[in-house]
Amino acid sequence: MTDINTAYYTAAQPGRNDYWRKMAAPRFRARTVLKLLQTFPWKSLVDLGCGDGSLLLEIRRAHPGARLAGVDLAVPQLDINKQRQPDIAWRAADLNADAPIAGGADFDVVIASEIIEHLTDPARFLRGAAGWATPARGRLILSTQSGRVGETERRVGHRRHFTVEEMTDLLRAAGWTPRRVWNCGFPFHDASKRVANWFPDAAMDRFSARPYGPFQNAACALLRGLFRFNSDRRGAQLFAVADRGDRTGVRGGMGPLPGDRARPPGAVRRVDPAPDPGGFRGKTLPGRRLRHRPQQLLAPGRRRRRRGRL
Repeated sequence: MTDINTAYYTAAQPGRNDYWRKMAAPRFRARTVLKLLQTFPWKSLVDLGCGDGSLLLEIRRAHPGARLAGVDLAVPQLDINKQRQPDIAWRAADLNADAPIAGGADFDVVIASEIIEHLTDPARFLRGAAGWATPARGRLILSTQSGRVGETERRVGHRRHFTVEEMTDLLRAAGWTPRRVWNCGFPFHDASKRVANWFPDAAMDRFSARPYGPFQNAACALLRGLFRFNSDRRGAQLFAVADRGDRTGVRGGMGPLPGDRARPPGAVRRVDPAPDPGGFRGKTLPGRRLRHRPQQLLAPGRRRRRRGRL
């Protein structure tokens, strides 16, 4: 990580834990990860860049029998985590390394939530993340950001953001098989970031440097409600799901995600606007306007029966 990351995440920030527990964006990411974990069988999980372990604590409550581990560079934070949750394995490691520490490569699930945008070498990180996963069946669940890097994001160590295409290419180059890569969060996730970047000093002071009071709690509650109306097809939030094995599930792979359909080898599922049945949207039939839904059009050669006639 950069010096900015080290300085920010090792310094005492009284409001940081409140941010992770109450703010709409991290709550939305946690819900998404928990939903994805319900879609396939797994027994072990590691969270890379775990921070204070908030996400792992939620995963523990939902999956009490799972073997969990958290990895981070901030040793003081890991010591606190060990005292709070001793049944989770907390490990200090450099996430820019190509390979994990000894004994690391045996997890069914690797979580990388809001970490890759902080690193100097994203490709190297993804190669290292593959080393934490069980060969031929491990699954990666990743979240990061798209769009430009704003001032508040620079202050917490963001180096770059990613498009769907860039992330897909990075995953493939690192040895992962992308299953689904998509954007979401428009408009309220994007708008909340824009407002924070308009007033970076106030945003950092009120929502990171001090414990949350009535104003911060009210703002968080309002945003959590608005986030329920966000798009799941566009926005600055980016998610990715990728496998170590091939997407057909050979050699013990995790199997398809809900909604997957047969695709050519190497194809990636992306959330796009709903398809146009029949390809009729925006078109007209020769000599007349299209007044009927595509599925109501008669097959060629058939005669329409008019009302009142045989």
